[in-house]
Amino acid sequence: MSSPTAGAIGANLSWSKVDVLTSFERLTAEIQVRGGRLRETINDPEPLFHMRNVSAEPLVPGAVPLSGVPEGLFNKDFVGGIRSVEPEPPPADMVAEMIRRYVMFQATTFMVTGAAEFPKATEPAMHQEILMKSRFFPMLDVTITIFGVQGKSWTQPNIWVNRDLMLAVFLG
Repeated sequence: MSSPTAGAIGANLSWSKVDVLTSFERLTAEIQVRGGRLRETINDPEPLFHMRNVSAEPLVPGAVPLSGVPEGLFNKDFVGGIRSVEPEPPPADMVAEMIRRYVMFQATTFMVTGAAEFPKATEPAMHQEILMKSRFFPMLDVTITIFGVQGKSWTQPNIWVNRDLMLAVFLG
């Protein structure tokens, strides 16, 4: 019987520091990534990822703060957004000419506003389909707002949001 993370054994693994947004906390940790890139790890079919050096800031009353937890596993189903703290090199398949469009991503407990990039040659009618292609899709220059909690809003240069937690997405 194989474990949910058996595919990670023998792969090109490294650790990457990330911020993780859930419906009730904001985690800072290192996660194990394959090939040195967050995109491949969060969009692979494995349901869990390994974490270490985990700290958590509660976003809602009753959530528990964490500080320096040595290790753990996290279920991707409950990740609202995730970003690499350190900049990653551009992917090998990146198109040279890109355009940006405004995006508002709404989940049940948070909202992310910012931009998404699309190949310039792509028809605008295809942009929503491009965003929905992968489970997590990138947004840039974002503001993250937690619903119902005064003062829980912050900006980030980028974040990968979880399409499966989407209530709505709007393109401008």
